[in-house]
Amino acid sequence: MHHNGNIPLRHQQFMLAVRREMGWPAFKPANDAVAFCSGREMSFEVGAEMARITQMLRKDAVYTGWANSSAALPTSFTIVYRELLAVDIVDRVVPFAENDDAPIVFVSTRADEIFAVDRRGTLVRVPGKPKAIGTGRKLAMKRIKATAATMGDTLLDGNRFLAPGAEWIEPEASLETVVRFG
Repeated sequence: MHHNGNIPLRHQQFMLAVRREMGWPAFKPANDAVAFCSGREMSFEVGAEMARITQMLRKDAVYTGWANSSAALPTSFTIVYRELLAVDIVDRVVPFAENDDAPIVFVSTRADEIFAVDRRGTLVRVPGKPKAIGTGRKLAMKRIKATAATMGDTLLDGNRFLAPGAEWIEPEASLETVVRFG
């Protein structure tokens, strides 16, 4: 397995697949409002650190917790969602796919809500729960694994390990944002 500091290639490819299956582009979009992160299994300390990181990044986050760097799949999914006055750590969410083509969303197992990417590229919190969550979860995981298998074996230049408490320095964007009038 390849590593970049402490970043296993498997974690990167899995998160790139989650990103793509949620409908997020492979490039940095104009409204870059969601971070896709992975690391240790979710705990109070990890949640507090993710709240700090999302404030620093000024982005919400989709986070996967892994038992260790050689684990084949994450043990958990968490949404780190910035509200006006607080950061919510919504753990124990599950990926869900309505069908083979619908973007993947995350369903809370604790509340009646779904997290999805809207057309602006913003992570939104929507009330309600889909039916057949178990079936939709299996389909979502199948799609994520299949997409991850196509991601190649190269770590991205902008992929970084961030030690707890460390400051974040945003990498320079390689391309200008496209501006449309109309």
